[in-house]
Amino acid sequence: MNNDTIAAISTPAGSGGIGIIKISGENAKYIASLIFKKSGRNKNYILNESHKLYHGHIIDPDSQKALDEVLLSIMLAPHSYTGEDVVEINVHSGIFLLKTILNIVINKGARLAEPGEFTKRAFINGRIDLTHAEAIIDIINAKNKKALEIANTQVDGLLRNCVETMLNVLNNIIVKVEAGIDFPDDLESLSFDTDIKNIEKNVINKLNELISGYDEGHVLREGLKLVIAGRPNVGKSSLMNRLLKKDRAIVTSIPGTTRDIIEETIMISGFTAIISDTAGLHNTKDPIESIGIQKAKEQIKNADIILFVIDAKNPFTEEDKKLFEIINKKQLVVVFNKIDLLQEGILVEINEELKSFPCVRVSSLFNTGVEFLKETVKETAIKNIDCSHSAIIPNLRQKTALEKCLVSIISVCEGMKTGEAYEILSIDLKGAIESLNLVIGNSIKMDILNQIFSRFCIGK
Repeated sequence: MNNDTIAAISTPAGSGGIGIIKISGENAKYIASLIFKKSGRNKNYILNESHKLYHGHIIDPDSQKALDEVLLSIMLAPHSYTGEDVVEINVHSGIFLLKTILNIVINKGARLAEPGEFTKRAFINGRIDLTHAEAIIDIINAKNKKALEIANTQVDGLLRNCVETMLNVLNNIIVKVEAGIDFPDDLESLSFDTDIKNIEKNVINKLNELISGYDEGHVLREGLKLVIAGRPNVGKSSLMNRLLKKDRAIVTSIPGTTRDIIEETIMISGFTAIISDTAGLHNTKDPIESIGIQKAKEQIKNADIILFVIDAKNPFTEEDKKLFEIINKKQLVVVFNKIDLLQEGILVEINEELKSFPCVRVSSLFNTGVEFLKETVKETAIKNIDCSHSAIIPNLRQKTALEKCLVSIISVCEGMKTGEAYEILSIDLKGAIESLNLVIGNSIKMDILNQIFSRFCIGK
């Protein structure tokens, strides 16, 4: 990486109380001294003290006039976010003012930072590992409280510590294998019985746990895929409109009105969901309706949770049963709709097959039970997620690396059991170690790093 000094506006565009310009690099302090005039008697005070806040003014170097009254903070290397000298100028927020001061900073020797370059420098300078760096963008983009909790576990090092524990196990074993390669005449045939048990318990089991947890982290980070499914005319579109609190789907008494997928993003009790209304599943000769039904089946296949809508007045018909056979392996919330049509005191009879799933009674027309339905969806989505005790991998890059590690390490165990040559065991062990190192960013290629940090905003 270049040792040049970078600068950027670190606050969102638009008017506000405070805007921040961040400068990082070996000339950060010098550049700040050229344009900042400290308040008070000792106006020529040298900016030497780290983690101190200075009051003063930013001066236009051409006119020598004050541009704004500011607070300037200085954090000297290595005790800063990037591990370099960092200066932050807190000005009154206004896009023209911010850009004017940033241009002055650049004219005095800095360059405009690339997206995520401050955090990339923190990683390269050893201040943070890659799981921490990726967690920062997840904190910024968190759409709900649970997603924020997951991101903070990565900042706290839960995933990193888990990966490093597995690396310690594998590094100790590869030393033994390499000794068998280098000194074949000095060592008797090596026994791997203890090593196999150690790998199975402390590596393979943990890898499987992390990989299976990807779906949980993915859902919380990007939003729950919620699909409304049911036979025609059970009130799917009415339910969607009620959940959205607006008329998004066409509602008529004519079956088959919905022919295409209607998709919207909503918040359910602080939880992000991408909700889809699908065509009613039934046999039809209408070619357009058939396309809608096929699309509905694709949506069902990719759903995290399905709202299985049933007519409360005519529950679990043969059509309902056929649909249930298609979706019963998914996470379901059974929604008995149109309870307003039931006579007073009449309860919905729940079929035996449905009793193992959460069941909610609603009236989309009168908004009865809809809030309880939202809470049920939320609880169904997050009931098995515990961010405090186990690491959750939130992105596909990490999952892919862990899957590669799992393939390699299973091959190692099989090779140990069958007496595979030490050279082959060493190759597979090195592959597993390399994959784990990719998760935390050890020996990662710069092009991959650039892809990761390109997701950040310029000021971060």
